[in-house]
Parts: sequence; structure tokens; C-alpha cells
Amino acid sequence: YKTEYFSPSNDIFYSYSTCNSTDYFWQQQQQLGSSNVSVIGGINITAAIPDYQYPTLNKRLPDGTVLNHQYERGDEYFDDSVPFGGIYIDYINSVVKISNGDIQNVTFTHTSKASLKRLPASSYTAAVRDVQNGLVDMAVGPLWITGQRLKMTTFTVPLVYDKTVLVIPKPVKSNKLAYETQKVLEPFTPGLW
Repeated sequence: YKTEYFSPSNDIFYSYSTCNSTDYFWQQQQQLGSSNVSVIGGINITAAIPDYQYPTLNKRLPDGTVLNHQYERGDEYFDDSVPFGGIYIDYINSVVKISNGDIQNVTFTHTSKASLKRLPASSYTAAVRDVQNGLVDMAVGPLWITGQRLKMTTFTVPLVYDKTVLVIPKPVKSNKLAYETQKVLEPFTPGLW
């Protein structure tokens, strides 16, 4: 079939018969119109915020003070009456808006004290643990996808990629025995011996 979904001038074709499928779902969605499609049924979502990280995640106190990464997680962090704000919060709220009611509401909350106590080295891993334990539906923030976290839950496609690289001096090519021996011993200081 020729499609005009992307642009009437493109010569793009598709086949439902290739994979023994039908176009029933597509035709049904076309008749309903994309604005009426409910994929997840108007759900409410609870999202854990792992930490302050201005300008992406923060809280604004009634006196105007913005709590960010310079502040420790005090009582204000655990007080859900003080709303979270920041770029990630705005992004999620935009997703709710364009869902046309498919997502009714996202409630932003703190990471549980139990997870923070169990995983004190990383509030981000603690937030993922809350997802694993079913305390929240998702964690919002600049989360690195690590092996430990992938064992706990699934992740969406990243919104931002952190390009972390290791910079080293350009390796010297040498096959001399003295050079190869020196390379092996480089990590050790003379005082060690």
C-alpha cells in the first residue's frame, strides 16, 4: 500500500501482509481520530524525584528560596506540600498536557526514606528502587542507566545523553622490552616498592 501519512509527495509504501498482519488497528485508529486515542486509559502517575539539581529539579519555598543541590535533603524535601519544580517537571507536565487526558495527573514526591537509608551512596538508585518496590510508578531526573538500576526496572529512551569520556595521553607504539615492562609497573609508585 502507498502511504500519505508522512507526506503526499513521498513514495513510501508499507505492507501488512509481510508479517501476516492486518491493517485493522490502523483503520480503527484512523476512524477514531488520533486525538481520541486512549493508550493507557487516563491514569494517575506517581513520580519520585531523587534529589535537587538546579535548574532541572528543585523546590521553591513560600518565602521564594529555591532549594537546589547546595541544600541537603531536609524536612522540606520530604514535605509534599512544597511542590517540586524545574525543567524535568515542566517536561513531564507538558507530556501530561499533550496526552489529552490519557495521563490524568502526575504527582511528584520524594524518594522514600527507606530506600535512601538502604542505598545512601546514590539517591538516584534509591529512587529507582522505589519504582522496583512499587512505591512510585517512575523516577524523574537525570538518571544514568547502570547495570544495577536495569536489574531493578526498565527505562525509557534517554532524553539527554551524557557524553562522558576518558581522556588519556596518546599511546606510544614501542615493542621494546623496557617500554613494555615500564607500562606494567606504571600504576605503582616508587614508594610502594
